[in-house]
Amino acid sequence: MRRTTIAALALAVLLPLPSFAGTVTVKSGDTLSDIADRYGISVGALMRMNGLRDANHVEVGQTLQVPGPRVVAGSGRHTVRSGDTLSGIADRYRVSEKALIALNNLPSADHVELGATLRLPSNAVLPKPKPKQAPKPKPVAIKANPNATAHTVASGQTLTQIAKAYDVPVATLIQLNELTDPNKVTVGTKLMLRGTTPKPNPSKQTVEATQPAPKSQPAPKSQTAKAVETARPVQTAKPTQTAKASPKPTSKSVQPKDADWRTYGPLQVDWANWQSMGGSDVAPTLNSDGKPLYIAVNCAANKINVTGADGSWKSWSAPQSGFEDDLVKDRCKSSKG
Repeated sequence: MRRTTIAALALAVLLPLPSFAGTVTVKSGDTLSDIADRYGISVGALMRMNGLRDANHVEVGQTLQVPGPRVVAGSGRHTVRSGDTLSGIADRYRVSEKALIALNNLPSADHVELGATLRLPSNAVLPKPKPKQAPKPKPVAIKANPNATAHTVASGQTLTQIAKAYDVPVATLIQLNELTDPNKVTVGTKLMLRGTTPKPNPSKQTVEATQPAPKSQPAPKSQTAKAVETARPVQTAKPTQTAKASPKPTSKSVQPKDADWRTYGPLQVDWANWQSMGGSDVAPTLNSDGKPLYIAVNCAANKINVTGADGSWKSWSAPQSGFEDDLVKDRCKSSKG
């Protein structure tokens, strides 16, 4: 063993001493040969750099100087996750494996522990932080006058918020103001809250309670009357991009006709009370639970729309099912006739 040590020291004297700039701390189980192989130098050169005389004796915790470029830790850190490899981490941050080994005192490139936090060199390319999203503006509070007949839209207000403040159904606001896109109300727009026609005498109700609903889906009379009475167009709004605006109605109000319920899948459509609004045809409708809503058909674009539970219109779309296709065809055929 002594001859081997002497030979190694003699070889170290003959070899040029590489410049060093890094250090490594000896861990339990490390040998001088392992450390030399890790940094690509001979045992003799490593012994000479550190003034060692015994190649078989290194102490745990001892700091050894090693060759290579000086690696400075930056602010970046990487937590090792399942599937990570040292080469993959080095490629991600555009640094060398040797820099990661030296900076984190790793025993080898094949040894990275799951969950370990690795320091990254100062020249590591870190991912850019995601920009923070601007907070959504808070809805503007509405001081509703219960006797008001109109409301001017302020910044941040929505149709649903306005309807709730004045205790008016969203569907009523849509019909009174003939809105083509209920999801977008322009600031400064004056919305009518109530119709100008007097309420009908209870003894002369337009909708007859004696007319039976289709057997497949009973239609509640109180909801039917309400759905029919609210379908009164007043002003012609700007046309949507999908169809041209229809001619302006000649009268300010339309008295609802006796209901004529027709079944289309889970829907009951009041065929007698179609109204032309903004280039589309709108009719009172009942869903499978007997709740009133509105359905719209745009023949020019061959699309259909319907109001949701809060009364706001959903997105226009082509018929998605057989009963929707039949409904559009029947309505458009009837309109041409």
